[in-house]
Amino acid sequence: MMMRSFKERALKFFGRGKAGSDDGSTTGNDRTIHCNQRSANAVYRYGKNRTSTTKYTWFSFLPLSLFVQYRRAAYWYFTAMAALSLTPFSPYGAVSVVLPLLFVLALGVGREFWEDLRRSQGDKIVNTRPAQVYLDGVRKVQLRWRDLQVGDVVSVSDGDYFPADLLLLSSSGPDGICYVETKNLDGETNLKVRQALECTWNLNEEDDLKDFRADVKCEGPNASLYTFTGRMEFQDGRSFPLGPSQLLLRDSSLQNTGLIWGVVIYTGHDTKVMQNATAPPSKRSRIDRTLDQIIWAMFATLFVMSFVTGLVLGYRTRHDGPDMWYLEPRSSNPYYNPDRAVVAGIVSAVTGLVLYGYLIPIALYVSLEIVRVLQALFMMQDLNMYDASSDKTAKVKSAGLNEELGQVDTILSDKTGTLTCNQMDFFRCSIASVSYGKGTTEVERAAKHLGVALAAQVVSDEDTEGAVGEDEVVSNTYQEKGFNFYDSRLLGGNWIAEPNMETVQLFFQVLALCHTAIPEGKVDEIQSMQYRAESPDEAALVVAAKKFGFCFYKRTPSSVQVREDVGNGEYVDRTYELLNVLEFSSARKRMSVILRFPDGRLMLLSKGADSVMLSRLDSGRKEFVNTTVEHLNQFGEVGLRTLVLAYRELNEGEYQEWQVKYAEARSILGRERDVQIEEIADQIERKLVVIGGTGVEDKLQEGVPESIDRLAKAGINIWVLTGDKVETAINIGYACSLLRKGMQKIIISLEGAEAQAVEERAEKESLSREQVNKELTSIVARQLSEGFDEMSSVKDAHDGSERRHTSKDGRSRSNAHSRESSQSLSQRFLNGLSRSLSLHSGSSRRRSMGEQELQEYKTSGLGRKPENSEVFLLPEEFAHQKDGPENGDHSGPPVESPDEDTVFALVIDGHSLALVLVDEKLQEQFIQVCKQCASVLCCRVSPRQKAQVTKLVRKGMGENRLCLAIGDGANDVGMIQAANVGIGITGVEGAQAAMAADYAIGQFRFLERLLLVHGHWCYRRISLMILYFFYKVSIMGWIAFYCNIFAFFSGQPLYNDWYASFYNTVFTSLPICVVGTIDQDVSAEDCLEHPALYRAGHRKELFNRKLITSWLLNSVYASLVIFFFPLGLFWLAPYRSGGEVASMQEFGAALFTCLVLVPNIQLTTAIQYFTWIHHLAIWGSIALWYLFLLIYGALPPAYATLTYKELVEALGPSPSYWLLQLLVVVAALLPDFIYRCYKVTVRPSDYQIVLEIKSRPKLGANSSNNN
Repeated sequence: MMMRSFKERALKFFGRGKAGSDDGSTTGNDRTIHCNQRSANAVYRYGKNRTSTTKYTWFSFLPLSLFVQYRRAAYWYFTAMAALSLTPFSPYGAVSVVLPLLFVLALGVGREFWEDLRRSQGDKIVNTRPAQVYLDGVRKVQLRWRDLQVGDVVSVSDGDYFPADLLLLSSSGPDGICYVETKNLDGETNLKVRQALECTWNLNEEDDLKDFRADVKCEGPNASLYTFTGRMEFQDGRSFPLGPSQLLLRDSSLQNTGLIWGVVIYTGHDTKVMQNATAPPSKRSRIDRTLDQIIWAMFATLFVMSFVTGLVLGYRTRHDGPDMWYLEPRSSNPYYNPDRAVVAGIVSAVTGLVLYGYLIPIALYVSLEIVRVLQALFMMQDLNMYDASSDKTAKVKSAGLNEELGQVDTILSDKTGTLTCNQMDFFRCSIASVSYGKGTTEVERAAKHLGVALAAQVVSDEDTEGAVGEDEVVSNTYQEKGFNFYDSRLLGGNWIAEPNMETVQLFFQVLALCHTAIPEGKVDEIQSMQYRAESPDEAALVVAAKKFGFCFYKRTPSSVQVREDVGNGEYVDRTYELLNVLEFSSARKRMSVILRFPDGRLMLLSKGADSVMLSRLDSGRKEFVNTTVEHLNQFGEVGLRTLVLAYRELNEGEYQEWQVKYAEARSILGRERDVQIEEIADQIERKLVVIGGTGVEDKLQEGVPESIDRLAKAGINIWVLTGDKVETAINIGYACSLLRKGMQKIIISLEGAEAQAVEERAEKESLSREQVNKELTSIVARQLSEGFDEMSSVKDAHDGSERRHTSKDGRSRSNAHSRESSQSLSQRFLNGLSRSLSLHSGSSRRRSMGEQELQEYKTSGLGRKPENSEVFLLPEEFAHQKDGPENGDHSGPPVESPDEDTVFALVIDGHSLALVLVDEKLQEQFIQVCKQCASVLCCRVSPRQKAQVTKLVRKGMGENRLCLAIGDGANDVGMIQAANVGIGITGVEGAQAAMAADYAIGQFRFLERLLLVHGHWCYRRISLMILYFFYKVSIMGWIAFYCNIFAFFSGQPLYNDWYASFYNTVFTSLPICVVGTIDQDVSAEDCLEHPALYRAGHRKELFNRKLITSWLLNSVYASLVIFFFPLGLFWLAPYRSGGEVASMQEFGAALFTCLVLVPNIQLTTAIQYFTWIHHLAIWGSIALWYLFLLIYGALPPAYATLTYKELVEALGPSPSYWLLQLLVVVAALLPDFIYRCYKVTVRPSDYQIVLEIKSRPKLGANSSNNN
């Protein structure tokens, strides 16, 4: 007991943990609740209803927030340096070392405090909301939410939120029904129906509640929003099962219902919404991980430098110490005593750790956090990513991943609601082996545009007769939201004349009855009736039933009422007794209802996916099965979502026997309940009779084909994970440009004759499932092997052709080089750029090409001039050339063009994928094939498989490939969290995906701008920012080392403490922060016009070991210039007007001036985009240094010390001080400037090519004038 009390106190101190309770209120244990009896529930010590989303308590804030800051190794180092600065042998004063550390820590802790304070304020608002409570059956009082307890009876009015998880007792609506909106939980705006137990319907008055006593036994708190098991027991022995339809969840709201009464089941952190409030997985960008490696390398360098410092000083102290009388080596000074050389060496090494400590850029971490937040703000303010339909802008939840957006290699996308609108329209149907429906789907139009022949053509029986023209379909007067169907044989009551009229009628009845939709509207205006359904598919089917004359208009807990067309314009209202609803789930893939028809028939009506429905049919009644399956395959091939509709007529005895088992299963507590219910439901959902099927169209979102096309050109592999059949997925792939004409498709499927033969043999020979899977695995392995061999053979053939082509090109390049050698420097500069653009520099017509003609060249699509046969390469093709063997492998997929490699796409069905996911050898084969494919289509994928595929891609592709997942529904959350970067779409299916994602957007097409524009910019900005930071701090570290050499490794600092302290935080930080926030190598329009620019992130062009090394080497050179130029200029030379030489302090100040100038001006050579903000930051930082010298030097000598009036009296009057600045800046930056010019001329980057394209008319005009 003492141990548990300690644990509870620890959890309370260090965070918002939830302690256990005696009744087992922790997750997974059952609990007993005494309704309307506070005193009886007190013994269980249930949790309070107060909730907190804060990370800290008042007591834990300081230690835990500091712990968060000190997860960075650099902070530990600077803390150690701050401690060493307190020692007498520190080269810097303690204040100048400690203050910057405290400033950085204060910023981090302050940010944590501000964020937690905002959470606390939000918690206070929620916890103090009023609630109406009926206490112990005595009186009705108003309490705060935080004061509610388990077992209290609470009333909630229309429009109010539920204060806790409540068990519905009664409602002001009929038959204990109420309507609930769960938008705050899952983002869904469709109303859900909740119904109280019939035994508590009458508890709708305060007087009725006085004597209400019951015990509720239910499962313990858990995170499942859609399940609940329990039972209510009365004192007279009666017991009733409880389920999700009686549970009202905290933070959902009551709608379209006057008042409800409920009993509190779960409170506070035990509520389901709080159980789901788990922290998202921690993700770090690859650049951050590389930054850690650089930091450790700099640590190693620092320790080596310090070790050398100590070693040299110890050696010199032992051998040269006696001769250095001015250091008083044998007096009380222990540091230079030859007899204690080891001590002197250790002290010097420790001093070096402080002196060279600026090699570790502590300010970089703070600057990165600030810049990433500012980048996120710009993303969220981008009106080009504003979705007017949902009135939402882009949201950034993980700003630390901004640069990852510029390096994405693979996109894994959901289809429904992500690529499509999730706005379903009833489009075609098959009834009694007859296909109905006219018009053309998006897939059919795309196939016609691409010239791709579909595997099957959808032809209804009337198509050959020409009964309906295309114009008549276009002017369909029956069309409304959810219904885009036209066929005169079924509309307008004409279905009565069909040969199988009774089957057609039953088909319409299934549409009108088998659902859980809620009607909204007046019975008198039946055609204006609207429906709230749990999915757009279901709403479309109910709307279709209305259009066909079977209008569902009222639902009660025990009945469904439909107004039915009986012909001749007459309608009859019929009431169907609703007995059971077997709800749809992603595992069941079907839904059924059991009803008693008005004529007394007991009917089970069912709808579901063909993969589960066809295995449940009555073997003796398959009259329409073959033709219906054929029609559904045709529907799927033109992009429609299909369902099978079936029924079963039950006899009374069979149903009653089943109902007993079903009631017993519903009364079970715990997880076993769902398993038992599923098994018993499966027993009655057998011997079904097919009557037809439906085809529902989900249109593509605006701009999806164009976005996918650009993303593919950017070198990004695109995977689509969908629940559709293979044929449907392929044709939708063509419609959205995922598949393109000429692509070679590799199909991995177990739906062929070979796999069917294995299944049939297994049934005859009674093979185990393990044996069957082994044989099927071998089939999949062979298909993958054949696909890989096919790709390899095509690639080998192409490589042979390319080698022959290269030989010819080699000769032409040699001739071109001999001609070029006689040209002037300026001509070679222009021709070099032109050669990079693959332009023929000898053509005067090309040099004088106008803007309009240039635009034709850029948009021709084939890289050729429309008017003649001269071949030009766009930046996309140029980038592809650069990805050859000379420049390393390129991780992106091939982009289709007339003369390029054959492009491959992989299509794999769900059964094959399931085998791949459990077999490591198959996984290796699968990944090897996928690496060679531009597009991958995974069909019949379950939500769990989506996350598994994402993890497989991350694992199989390696750390050099970056995976992005995008989806819009709750079933995409696992995939989004498993990817390196997760994107959520705020769509029709709810907001769970957006809430779990790192970034949220309103439409798929915004992903194009998020990656190609903001991702590209952020990758460039963060890369340059880190490289520049190490450049400027390394200069300072190397100079400290040079100075220490000249100072006998004594640790004597060269310049004032405050100069060094403000170097990273004031004098050089603002310019790079500005660059990190708003810098652009090319405009947003250019990023979209030339998607190949994005490939720079794939090749790691802007942040790699070579660049890191080059910047560090440049810092070494710059430090040599900055140190030795002033040293040579001031070495024993008159400095003041009186002939005095410069003092060490004056030498250090002059050197430090150069140390401020060189990095700031170096930044101007690294960027091409300048605004007034850039100029203000760069030149303002330089001016700030001079202003600091004036102000600091004007302080009294007690504060200014040796810097007193240094600029005014010593530095300023000396011409050599100003001359030195010019010489050092030119000498330090000239080599880097020459190298950058060389690169622009000989090996320009992609963005430089694009800039040259934009300026070509101007360059061409200048070239013509010179000629």
